[in-house]
Amino acid sequence: MRTKVSNEFSIFGGCAYSFTYYQQALRSVHGISSKGFNADLGASFTAFAGNHVGFHIGFGFGMYQVNALVDSFTFVSPDYDVAPNQFGADQPYDLYTTLSNYKEKHTIYFLTIPLMLQFQTMPKSAHKSGIKKCFFAMAGVNLNFLIKKQCEMEIQELKNMAYFTQLDNWATTQIFAGLGRFKGNTSNIRYNNFMPVFSFETGVKWCLSNKINLYTGAFFDCGLNDPTKKYRTPVNNYTSVENLANITLIDFYDSSFLMSVGIKLRLSFIIRAK
Repeated sequence: MRTKVSNEFSIFGGCAYSFTYYQQALRSVHGISSKGFNADLGASFTAFAGNHVGFHIGFGFGMYQVNALVDSFTFVSPDYDVAPNQFGADQPYDLYTTLSNYKEKHTIYFLTIPLMLQFQTMPKSAHKSGIKKCFFAMAGVNLNFLIKKQCEMEIQELKNMAYFTQLDNWATTQIFAGLGRFKGNTSNIRYNNFMPVFSFETGVKWCLSNKINLYTGAFFDCGLNDPTKKYRTPVNNYTSVENLANITLIDFYDSSFLMSVGIKLRLSFIIRAK
């Protein structure tokens, strides 16, 4: 006997562990880490073309909060200062700069439109309970429109050392010349943007009654673009205390992908049976 399939109206909510994967980081970067969370809720509609396949579209609201940390950057500015300078005439040097504990705190609020293809098996009775269940999988994209994105940046410390190539000697504590250890600074920026996300979800669909289903699933999301990339500046822009007056995002990688792994619940209501 052919099992009837029905279109469904759903309300959903989810939460996840989130992090940013940085691809091809600069050689000068040491100790990259990232962690955070995201959550979303909304409503959706699933139109089934048969017993197994349906098209899923929705609308929702969500947020990400992800913190990134770079232990240090170390880079060299050759022939940084040429005579005349504080050390006398004709004494060029290479400036060795270390930026320590660079932090980014991203807080993102977004509107999301999921466009997914759903596949499910035929329902069968769960052991002992008599409740029907089936397995499902969904794949597609979430179109995330960032309605508010705030990022706080911090550089905890700047350290400069000068190497005099002609003298084969170092200078490391001459504060008057911008050498030594200096306290960093903080800053923040806000902007709007668009971030499509590839999404895959799988789990169990529980048929609670003839009109109500409960989806319990695990999902994986991967951002398809980097909305921060055009706001980033080279790390060698920060070689002095004066440069720290207005910190922006540092461009320390080739590309990045915001990822999430979490759980999602979806309560669906049958609105039209075939």
